[in-house]
Amino acid sequence: MARPSRHLLAAACAASVCLLLPTLRDVVGGQDRATLVRLLRTSEDFRVRVRAAFALGTARDPIAVAALEQALADPNPAVRAAAAASLARVGSTSSVPALQRATRDSSAAVRMQAERAIRAIEGGPPPSELSVATTAPSSGGSRGLQPGPLLVPTEASVRWSLARWVVTVGDMSNRSGRAWNHLGPILRSEVARHLRATRGVVLLESASIDAETQREIARRALPTLRLDGSVLRVERRTHARDLSVRCEVSLVLLDARERSLRGELRGAATGSEPARGHVADQERRLAEQALAGAVRSAMANASVALARAAGG
Repeated sequence: MARPSRHLLAAACAASVCLLLPTLRDVVGGQDRATLVRLLRTSEDFRVRVRAAFALGTARDPIAVAALEQALADPNPAVRAAAAASLARVGSTSSVPALQRATRDSSAAVRMQAERAIRAIEGGPPPSELSVATTAPSSGGSRGLQPGPLLVPTEASVRWSLARWVVTVGDMSNRSGRAWNHLGPILRSEVARHLRATRGVVLLESASIDAETQREIARRALPTLRLDGSVLRVERRTHARDLSVRCEVSLVLLDARERSLRGELRGAATGSEPARGHVADQERRLAEQALAGAVRSAMANASVALARAAGG
C-alpha cells in the first residue's frame, strides 16, 4: 500500500466517477449481459471496458457482481473506478471485501470511488441515477460501444428554483504529450464534480435533454454554456530525494449553441513526496493527484466566470 503524499501544493481529491455511459438499447437481457461481461473481460480498448462496466451497473444485475469485482484489478484505473461505481449500483454486500481492497488502489480516483461504494452499500445515500441516451449501435463486434454522454442528474434531481446556468461538459482531452489515456476521463469527472458543487449550475448532457427540460430552460431564460478542457502539461521534477509532478489545465467556456468563446479558467497544482519504490507508478499516482488539484484550482472562481460568460 502506497503511503499518502507528504504534501500537496494544491489539495488533490479523487474523482467521483462520472466517466462514460453505455448506449445500448437493452442491458438487462441474458444475451446482452453475457456480451457485456465478455467485453469487460476481454476488450483491448479500455473505453469499451469502462462502458461495459457502467452498463452492468445500470442493469443492477447481481449476476454481474463477479465480473465487476474482477474488473477492480483491471490494468486501467478508469475501468477499475467504473467497476467500483457499478458495484455500488448493484448494492451487494458480498462486494464489500473486494471494494475494501480497492481502497488501497494506486489511483486516487479508484480509492475514492471504492470508499463511496462501500458507504452506499452499507446504508449511505445511493449513487446518482444513471441517465442513458440510446443510439443505434454500429455493426461489427464491440464497435457498437461508442463514446457516450456524461453521467448527469436525473430530471427529478434538478432544483430549478436555484438554477442560473445550464452547463454541458464537452471535449476533455490530454494534450500534455504523456501517453496516459486515463487523464482525459479523470479531467472530465473532476470538472463534472466541481460543477455539481457550484451553486446555480444545472449540469446536463445536451444529447439527453428531453422536451420538458428544454421547455424549463426556455421558460426561465437560462443561459446554456459548454465547458471544454485540456490537460496542458504534466511535468516531472526531482529535488534532492523528492519526486514531484506538476499539472496544468485549461477550461474554456463557450456559448453552447454558437460555440463562441466566453471565457477561460486555468489551474495548476503539484504533488510531491519522497521518491521510493517503482518510480513510474509513483509518478502516475502523483500526476492523478496533481490533476485533481489543478481542476480544483481552476474551478475556484467558477461562479464568477460563469456569470461573466453568461453576460450577467
